[in-house]
Amino acid sequence: MENPLRIGIIGTSFVSDWICEAAKMSESCAIFAVLSRDCSRGRAYAKKLCIGGCFDDEEAFLSSDQIDAVYIASPNTEHYRQTLSALAHGKHVLCEKPLAVNAAQAERLMQTAHEKGLILLEAIRPVHDPFLTALRENLHKVGRIRRATFEFCQYSSRYDRFLAGERPNVFEASLGNAALMDLAVYCLHISAALFGVPQKLTAGVSFLPNGTEAAGTMLLDYGDQQTTISYSKVTSSIHPSIVQGELGTLVFDRLNQPSYLRLIIRDGRTEELFTSVKNNMVHELDAFARMIVNGESSAAYDEQSLRVMRLLDEARRQIGIDFGAGEAL
Repeated sequence: MENPLRIGIIGTSFVSDWICEAAKMSESCAIFAVLSRDCSRGRAYAKKLCIGGCFDDEEAFLSSDQIDAVYIASPNTEHYRQTLSALAHGKHVLCEKPLAVNAAQAERLMQTAHEKGLILLEAIRPVHDPFLTALRENLHKVGRIRRATFEFCQYSSRYDRFLAGERPNVFEASLGNAALMDLAVYCLHISAALFGVPQKLTAGVSFLPNGTEAAGTMLLDYGDQQTTISYSKVTSSIHPSIVQGELGTLVFDRLNQPSYLRLIIRDGRTEELFTSVKNNMVHELDAFARMIVNGESSAAYDEQSLRVMRLLDEARRQIGIDFGAGEAL
């Protein structure tokens, strides 16, 4: 790569592993450094993934002239503070979903990025995946849409540790890691991208003993069309997501990385509409770099993220999820 966008990553979880893998697929980005509060862990992580730089000091990391942009994959309640700090240091930011824990925080981040002439982008994979374009372009084939079901139920790899008495971050309510914010956010992004803002949202939820949301459902009322959302961190589902019209149905699988999109006409005919890549994070990386290099506006993505943040705010209001100090501006 000639003059790739040099990215520093915050966080050393498996999500950061995926972005490093995606960067190797990209022709526009490269991972140059990692920030970890644990210096030894950070060095081991950098060595494992062949990353040249390692920092355990946030100020030094954000002040480095070897970094053009920052990818943030820390706990959800850290997104706002770390993004604001990165923007203050003149760094473009690609922040893992959710961009913040409420719409007010997201609006301030977007305003700050705009004022500084920087790109801020929410890393929400299906929004940047060509899958979404294929889905949109084929909606007309199912005729008048009457209902949709978006499902993301994934048994967490860390739930067994939680049941054994540990408290992994993904089940720590104070860090903003509700199932709503981690999984339902994908469903809401797809629904908002396809159908816009619903007339009404109704949310229900089940909680774990420590107050962390385990699973939930939502009904989005669009008038002549109803969308049902189902999500869980403690169960897995074999059901695909569907968009049903009067002429047929569109069917697809995992919302974070769809592997197929299938059209099933009412008379039984089928058509395959999409070919996936190994790691679709490469699409968000390339979109991020393209916006920076070409000076493109992020306004459409900003509006999409704000729509979803407002829906998340309403769902949290109904089911009583409060992130306390993490909500502050």
